[in-house]
Amino acid sequence: MGHISESSELPVQNRSINTAGPKNRPHMNSKRLFPLAVLALALVALSPAAYASSINITLNPSTNTADINASSTTHLILTYPANSMLSHQLNGTDTSETLSGSFHSDSDATNAIQASIDHTDPNLRVVSANFTYSLSAKGNTTAFVLTKQTNITAVVTGVFTVVNGTVHANLGWKDFALRGQLLLNLQSRTVDVNEVGSAFSMQLGGRPIVLNALLGMFGGNGLWQASTIDYSSLNSPLSTWTSHYDSSTNTTTYSKTINTNSSLNSTYTINGHAYTLSEVSDPSARIAVQGYAVASGDSLTIQPAPASIGLAGVDPMVWVAAGVVTIVVLGGAFYLFRRSTRARTPSTWLSNVQNTI
Repeated sequence: MGHISESSELPVQNRSINTAGPKNRPHMNSKRLFPLAVLALALVALSPAAYASSINITLNPSTNTADINASSTTHLILTYPANSMLSHQLNGTDTSETLSGSFHSDSDATNAIQASIDHTDPNLRVVSANFTYSLSAKGNTTAFVLTKQTNITAVVTGVFTVVNGTVHANLGWKDFALRGQLLLNLQSRTVDVNEVGSAFSMQLGGRPIVLNALLGMFGGNGLWQASTIDYSSLNSPLSTWTSHYDSSTNTTTYSKTINTNSSLNSTYTINGHAYTLSEVSDPSARIAVQGYAVASGDSLTIQPAPASIGLAGVDPMVWVAAGVVTIVVLGGAFYLFRRSTRARTPSTWLSNVQNTI
């Protein structure tokens, strides 16, 4: 078979796929389907920016709410032989598009987030959500990188509980993941903001020959239906994250970063030529709460800061600045004192001191 026609779907001759469970997404291995060095070069050379997935959760004890700011960024890397049909069709691609929409409680958007956190705490309630969906694509003779970014801002209530006068927050939902398609009306267009295949369908809708080829190669496996709004790799207990208390702002933060990983990848071989598709992401998280908070598992307890902390939590640069000010003030006082003593005769200085006794 020398080429791909527009109407034909390629039979699967040699396809392999590596999937991971939602809670343990493996790191890329250079011995897998596509060498790590080549993936990195393709990503750096073609990706429109060095995006990364992140989720920031700000807890507000006074309002019993959590503000979520999540950015789900997935790099979808397609490689193909030079001079292939995909090479001719995708070489020189350089496009971008952004759509957005706002949603209130009981909408498809808030209900999808609600369904992903319900199992951790029945008291949680998603009351609003804003979605921004972006696609950026670049291609050359051997690789095509489609960067899909979905930004979510949402407000969740019912985060805190009070037990015997102590305030607790359950963060077991921090590693939420949306499953299946999430069809939203963004600027009068219906868009699935979650699955890998839908991103390709939206990007390549005007190139049916390319889309049909990709469907024939990868449409029947788990990668095409994979979710991209997925923070399940952040499932380690909050108590194992890096914590910091800033006494100057009375804020506790917990943070976690996952090294770049490939959660799913697939290869298709025909007539000795390999085509690969990989999904690459590197999520990180930051959780901030007003007050001094201690984690046990995924539970935060807000309590008075130990007296031993005091100014220990102040940014070191504050101490440096304070030290400089102190040195300047003391140095200035000593200088003025020296000038004063030199300007006076010993008898005059002694008489002034005696007059004050």
